[in-house]
Amino acid sequence: MNIHDKAHDLARALRESQEFDSLQKKRLIVETNPESKKLLDDFHKKQVELQTIQLSGQSVTPQQQKEFEGIAGLAGMNPSVRDYLAAEMQLIRIMEDIQKILSEALAMG
Repeated sequence: MNIHDKAHDLARALRESQEFDSLQKKRLIVETNPESKKLLDDFHKKQVELQTIQLSGQSVTPQQQKEFEGIAGLAGMNPSVRDYLAAEMQLIRIMEDIQKILSEALAMG
């Protein structure tokens, strides 16, 4: 058994999944609307910014949190962005499940 072949099989299965197909379709919808695309880009940019701050051991300021909540609120009111983010979350959950399965399989003790 070649571990790399199995990893490629898993990647192929993910690409062929209903969740990935849904994400791709919803991404196309968002990208056809410049306002929706900008809102999604702003949401992701702010999300990464806050995660970077937290990973560096710093605290997110109330102002930064308020800004993110404002963008998140706008994203939630935009149907195409909201649907895209929901589809994105479904795929992220699958990836987290895979990571958990691998971690548990390799746990020693």
